[in-house]
Amino acid sequence: MAAMATGIRGTWGYAQERWYLRALIGAALVSLILALVIIWIEWGGSPTDKRVALTFLINLVAVISFQVFMGNSGVPTFGHVGFVAIGAYTAAVLTTPTVRKTSPSLIPDAPRFLLDAEFGFVLSLLIGILMAVLVAAVVGLVIVRLRGGSAAIATLALLLIIRTVLGNWEEITRGPKTWSGIPEFTTVWVALLVAVGAIFVARFFRESGVGLRLRATRTDELASSAVGVDISRARYASWVLSAGIAGAAGVLWAHYFLSLSPQDFFFTLTFLYIVMVIIGGPSVSGAVIGAGAITLVTEFVRRSETGGIHLGPLDFDQVFGLTPVVLGLLVLLTVIKRPEGILGRWELDEVITRTGLRLRARRGGPELAVVEAESFNQEKDEELGAVGTRQQQRTSSSPRRGKDNRSHEGGEK
Repeated sequence: MAAMATGIRGTWGYAQERWYLRALIGAALVSLILALVIIWIEWGGSPTDKRVALTFLINLVAVISFQVFMGNSGVPTFGHVGFVAIGAYTAAVLTTPTVRKTSPSLIPDAPRFLLDAEFGFVLSLLIGILMAVLVAAVVGLVIVRLRGGSAAIATLALLLIIRTVLGNWEEITRGPKTWSGIPEFTTVWVALLVAVGAIFVARFFRESGVGLRLRATRTDELASSAVGVDISRARYASWVLSAGIAGAAGVLWAHYFLSLSPQDFFFTLTFLYIVMVIIGGPSVSGAVIGAGAITLVTEFVRRSETGGIHLGPLDFDQVFGLTPVVLGLLVLLTVIKRPEGILGRWELDEVITRTGLRLRARRGGPELAVVEAESFNQEKDEELGAVGTRQQQRTSSSPRRGKDNRSHEGGEK
């Protein structure tokens, strides 16, 4: 029994010490489940089910961008839909055929190099990500220095600014009018590939040193600062990375819906993505679960709005405006009953590990119970303890050097 407990302890410690292995296993597990669900829908689902699955994948990439910043830092953001819009409009400008762009109904007065551009999907995806990152890198220098409500208001102001620029830059974006004629590149497999890539990037960032320090600021900002965490730098890295993921979601969005306008990327879409993050929780796995759950709920409510609701003697042919009401009620219920979302701060692989340790502890006696308790304590102290330990290791050599210098000076005297 003791040998078994020792083996479990060693395996658990190995995974905890090597963050990249934990991130790889966790991201692969979530991606595998996601791929199996999509394959099942593609093989046996109706055309409507396939449309919902593709919309879910696009929303998932955008929600992961929220998770990278909002989930790790705890700072609310309302501006990431603006980065989705930047990616979408960049893809539209670069991939729409020249004949269509030069027509009087689109952007005939745009610069010639934009009119002549007819890029493929991959290049437009990379440029869309780059444009979102560049904008985030500039505005992030200010936003990451703000705290609490000030940061949230600043991100809301950013969304309004991007919306205003897109709605008035008629030479490039066609202003408030709808942009159409975008080629269709986004398939379910393309969206799945981008979503899996976003999952791996988000999980590796979460488990990295920067992600660990950022999560420490979410738990206790003052304590994190006291042990040497550079809060602004950690948030800046998260902000820029999340903007790039949001830009990728925008490119997928443009090449699926094939038309867009500035009004598409405003409060309604922002509210939907934030609800997905709140429902699922701040982890990467929580973002996947939240996006899937809310996609199913909104699809069911949409069908109820158009097809009517029939509850015994109550018969409503059409109920418009039901979706925001249902989403609002879900948010209230989650905040009251489960403030940290469905998964809380845990990843799916961590939940499985904790469950397995708990079951072994119940079956194997006190030795395994000790292992299970140690796993809980290690995970509980990871966010702040690991940061403090790393910082102490960096600075531990300074006192010794000072002491050696004083001894040397004393010897000379």
